[in-house]
Amino acid sequence: MHKLTFNLKIWLGCAWFAAFFIVSCEGILNIKEKPQAIERNTRFQIFLEDRSGYMVQLKGTPGVADADVLLKSKTLGIEMNLISDSTGTIQLGNALSDDYFISAVREMKADEMQQIIGFPNSHIKLKNTTRGVITLRADVDSALVVPMFAVATGSELVISEIYACGPPEAGLYYHDKYLEVYNQSDSTIYLDSLLIVVGGRYIVRDPDFVYSKNIWIFPGSGTEYPLEPGQFAVCAEDAIDHRINAPFSVDLSAVRFEFYKPESPDIDNPAIPNMIRILQVSGNDWLIGGEKDALMIARIHPDSLAYRNEHLLVPTGCIIDGVEYLDDPTFLSDKKIHESIDAGATGGIEFYTGKSMERIVLLKDGKLILKDDDNSSLDFRVIDAPTPEYHHQQ
Repeated sequence: MHKLTFNLKIWLGCAWFAAFFIVSCEGILNIKEKPQAIERNTRFQIFLEDRSGYMVQLKGTPGVADADVLLKSKTLGIEMNLISDSTGTIQLGNALSDDYFISAVREMKADEMQQIIGFPNSHIKLKNTTRGVITLRADVDSALVVPMFAVATGSELVISEIYACGPPEAGLYYHDKYLEVYNQSDSTIYLDSLLIVVGGRYIVRDPDFVYSKNIWIFPGSGTEYPLEPGQFAVCAEDAIDHRINAPFSVDLSAVRFEFYKPESPDIDNPAIPNMIRILQVSGNDWLIGGEKDALMIARIHPDSLAYRNEHLLVPTGCIIDGVEYLDDPTFLSDKKIHESIDAGATGGIEFYTGKSMERIVLLKDGKLILKDDDNSSLDFRVIDAPTPEYHHQQ
């Protein structure tokens, strides 16, 4: 009997210890799995300050009232659409501390511009062109100031898609790269003599000039290559059906243009007009980076470009549109082109995954209108496969 009682006591003691151990471990696990981050929630204030002088003339204060503001968290992906109040301030309650991509835009009405400059210019807006990322921190109470500047309304001709990484399951095949442009205006745009500037690996970050070793020009003397409203035009590295060599690639045999270097072992589709090389220091074909680079459209005569240390210098004011992409688009410290061209970056695509970067649809009412806030962090989206000369939402 005593032996039975002793064994029972031992069993009960072990059971109690096991239960205590399990409960204790669960408590530890719960603490690790559900961290309390209440201290990261706080109120923030953002002040939009007009640096053009327009708002002071219009309302007597530099605060930009009625601006459309988009905030996107870098790490959490949270998006907030906000409108500044009458003082030009955004009040955020219970927001999480993080780095945020920011786009702030305020369209200037024709009657407002009549009052400011004496004629009804309806093609001006105020934008944050120099600060594309802000940091909201719970331990900082002071208001953040975001400067805004007057710019002409969004480009009528935009870069709508960049496909650069190469197709999957085809070894190191990369010849199916392309750049696509889109006419979102209401009139015909002639592509003749516009420049395609590549520079992600070679550009010096300069607010006045883009430094590039890779510049090509559209053929034509003025009115030979029209792009009608709502039309796309692809410029392909090689205008062939790449599915012959890479089954999961794309057919580019009927696109608008191709890049061709006649002195190199390059492919030429005689049915497709060739882009004309102005400068490309190396490579047997048009070169853009698979994971990071920058592409721009510019309107300037090549003879007007200065040449320095194997680079042509393109004035920033001649850039119609520009897009930068990075292997990690949250690392904006790696950017090469100036924020006035592209305040952010798209990308985050690995080599040979077949993914592409496409501009987001803003409006679809008979004709696509694509998002163009000069901030690729907010304007572009990564899609699973390229869509040459169409949008995946059409």
